[in-house]
Amino acid sequence: MISGGEFDPDIATWKQLAERLRLAIRSGELPPGQRFPSELSLVQQYDLSRITVRRALAQLRNEGLIVVAKSRGTFVADQQERTTVTLSKGDQVQTRMPDPEERRRYQLNEGEPLVLVTRADGTTEGYGAHRVTLVGG
Repeated sequence: MISGGEFDPDIATWKQLAERLRLAIRSGELPPGQRFPSELSLVQQYDLSRITVRRALAQLRNEGLIVVAKSRGTFVADQQERTTVTLSKGDQVQTRMPDPEERRRYQLNEGEPLVLVTRADGTTEGYGAHRVTLVGG
């Protein structure tokens, strides 16, 4: 299981826990698709408060490293290829949480922000924030 050990009192504990879990994901100790340890198991394993564990898990969700499947649990996200989008003069970018229709249309995970690119000609493209890199043209 994920390595334990002492926490540095000078750094927020939730940040240290998030980093340990992030390293476990990136090293393959927690591979894509695997069920992620529950809040309760992490609370017990690290002897931390539930709020500390929740903050760490929220950070990992925001980074797209874990996903919550309603009624199924939390899983390590598949690390998908990133799309590079080149922006041109006059293009505009907006980032926000998607509505349910947009989540379906752009195949976004629960909690994944939407990046909307409105081109100078008025066309709009949507991308999951965890899977896009924007570059100037």
